[in-house]
Amino acid sequence: MKAALFSLIVVAALAAEPEFPLTADSKPQPGVAKGTMSKGSYTAREGSVFPGTLREYQLYLPAGFDKTRPTPFMVFQDGVIYQAPVVFDNLIARKVIPPLVGVFIKPGALPAVNDNALPRFNRSYEYDSVTDTYSRFLIDEFLPALEAEHGLRFSTDPNHAAIAGNSSGGICAFMAAWHRPDRFRRVFTGVGTYVGIRGADRLPVLVRKIEPKPLRVFLQSGTGDNNLYCGDWWMANQMMERSLAWAGYEVNHAWGEGGHNQKHASQVFPEAMQWLWRDWQTDIEVKANPRGESKWKGYEVVGSGGWQRTELAGGRFLAVDAEGRVTVSAKANDRTVNQGGTRYEREGAHTTLSPDQSLLVWSTSENRFLHSQSAADGQHDQAFHLLEADYEDRLKAGGLCVDTNGWLYVATSLGIQVCDQAGRVNFIIPTPQSPHDVCFGGKDLSELFIACGDTIYKRPTKARGVVSGQQAPIKPPPPKL
Repeated sequence: MKAALFSLIVVAALAAEPEFPLTADSKPQPGVAKGTMSKGSYTAREGSVFPGTLREYQLYLPAGFDKTRPTPFMVFQDGVIYQAPVVFDNLIARKVIPPLVGVFIKPGALPAVNDNALPRFNRSYEYDSVTDTYSRFLIDEFLPALEAEHGLRFSTDPNHAAIAGNSSGGICAFMAAWHRPDRFRRVFTGVGTYVGIRGADRLPVLVRKIEPKPLRVFLQSGTGDNNLYCGDWWMANQMMERSLAWAGYEVNHAWGEGGHNQKHASQVFPEAMQWLWRDWQTDIEVKANPRGESKWKGYEVVGSGGWQRTELAGGRFLAVDAEGRVTVSAKANDRTVNQGGTRYEREGAHTTLSPDQSLLVWSTSENRFLHSQSAADGQHDQAFHLLEADYEDRLKAGGLCVDTNGWLYVATSLGIQVCDQAGRVNFIIPTPQSPHDVCFGGKDLSELFIACGDTIYKRPTKARGVVSGQQAPIKPPPPKL
């Protein structure tokens, strides 16, 4: 009996979570000037994306802080975590990070109507969602309110802004930067909730398909992390790290044997901060694909240059002739004509022909499937291409076009989705706004044009477009199956 009890004690000891002692950078050090902390609360106004919610926050101002100058800053979800104010004191004193303001914000809650009612807790709604709602709240509402209340000037340079969080706060931090790399470019996530609660399990695939963004990301998780109804946190964090590395991001990680808590993340936080802010005094810019090692498939078609505004007047629909001249109209243009002059129309649908003019491809605006059918007789219809949905699991699809390789370009609310000849979305080109239409134009039909709102943009490509009805059929190469 004693032997069995001893064995159980040994097994329990072996299964216990390891300790993660804090380093000196997470402890107050003699002679280091301390920043100041202040508390406040914020109630979201009507018209906010989170109307009526109340949240508490704390602000860290570094020692010797100058309110008259734009300041770097870092936002934390769930309030003060990771011993961050102490870490800031020590790292700022050593000049390994810039003097920055810490913004520690808790999730919102709609107050209870009486003592017998619960508040509506917004944490999962705000943090686990993969939409841009929380980033809009931070950037358009909360940070400006802090500036007005405390006389601050947050830097508008995205290279001066970082964001962090633990668990659901971690996925929230990543999504804020993912949606708005024009405002946040440095991300730290501890035991990030990259699982299927509100769609985050799709992120590893989207990271691989969407053109790399200028982000620097540090991930932490451990073998004892959560494994619940919505996914396995340990495996999900590894999938995210592998996807970010594959796509060419600056990504680092700290894996361990810890559980779903802040212990290991707090231990490595000073190291992560130094990595996120490295070279800040000499080279502050965080770049997309900085080492040129990205495997993003889109680089086979587009270069590193972005979209450029054109002089074309705005409109929702584009048309192009065989010389590459693009025109714009407020009404749909009938572009789907074969060499023999046969027109193809489907009511309420967007249509195009394959380069060899043997297949008609069509879609409706709210359907993730694009249909493929015989152009000769309209038979053999299949829901052939499956598009990626947007972050709210919806899709708005617009115009279509093809290149000489048989690749299909689709204007969607997620950007220009590009499918191979087998109907698979290989990559997505982000656009300045949700595009209505897309076509090839310009010299050699090598520029991709999009209609976005009232603006027409173009981007150079390595591909050549096809203008059905004004060119002979072209047999594309077969897909890699």
